[in-house]
Amino acid sequence: MNKKTIVISFAAGLMFVNGMFASDPKTESLDINTIEYIEDEMDFDLGFDTADYLPEDFDASQIYFNIESVQYVEDELVFEINTKEYLPEGFDAYAFPSDVQSINYIDEKDSFEVRLNSMKFMRSAFNSNTELSK
Repeated sequence: MNKKTIVISFAAGLMFVNGMFASDPKTESLDINTIEYIEDEMDFDLGFDTADYLPEDFDASQIYFNIESVQYVEDELVFEINTKEYLPEGFDAYAFPSDVQSINYIDEKDSFEVRLNSMKFMRSAFNSNTELSK
C-alpha cells in the first residue's frame, strides 16, 4: 500500500510540474514575423473610366481642403421657456435616484393633453367635419 501511494504521489507531482511548464513562454515561442499573410489584390472594374470625370491635374494624394481653415461660430443657445409650470414641485433634473422605486417610467397607455389651438394655423374656411373628396 505504501509503495502504491508513493508511485501515485510521484506521478501526480510530475503531472503538476509538467502543467506548470506547459505555458512557459520560454519553451514555446511564436514569432509573429514568421506568419505569412495573404493579400488579395482585387481589381475593380467600375464599367467606366474615372479619369473622364476628374480634373486633368487631379492628384489623389494631394490635400485640396484644409480642415483647419474652417471657422466655427460659438454662440450660446438660450431657451426662454419657463418649464416650472409643467414640472412637479421640488423637481431637480440633476438629482440622483436613490432607489428603483424613484425612477418614473412613461407608460405608452398614459394619456396627455396637448394645449395647442390649431385654428390659428388653419384657413378661415377650413372645416374639420367635412370629408375629403375622392
